[in-house]
Amino acid sequence: MSYPKTGHEVYVSLNLSNTMLTGIGKGTITREEVSADYLKRLFTKHGVIVSAKPEQRRLLEIVNETYDLGLEIPESLKLFQLSETHRRLVVINVQGLRRKNGSLLPEYTEEEFNEATFAFVKYYVQGKHYDELVEENKKLKFELEQEIEWRNRTDS
Repeated sequence: MSYPKTGHEVYVSLNLSNTMLTGIGKGTITREEVSADYLKRLFTKHGVIVSAKPEQRRLLEIVNETYDLGLEIPESLKLFQLSETHRRLVVINVQGLRRKNGSLLPEYTEEEFNEATFAFVKYYVQGKHYDELVEENKKLKFELEQEIEWRNRTDS
């Protein structure tokens, strides 16, 4: 499966680190678990850039085989930062594999790979801080209530 190059690609990684977030400044990040079908639609619309270490190749192959995502597997690690242009990150959560200090190991046996399960979490960056969004929402709600009140008025 080949996804488009749009300039607004979705980043895909097997982890989330602070360095990925340093390019966004002050803003709001939303998090939601998503399905593989949702990801296919998202990648078809925006494109995708995979960031993974070469030793994680087999994990990505298993994800592609299991969920038919058609992710291109990079030969080397592509570092990135979320930004106004690249607002979306999908983290592939891997469960069922041994870790060292919380990190995936460079190698696993096929038996261990067979025990792995996967979940997908999408992070989305908004350029506005949460507090600003709350205030904007309050203002819009007030204006809507005023408009409704005006339209429902009765002239006596």
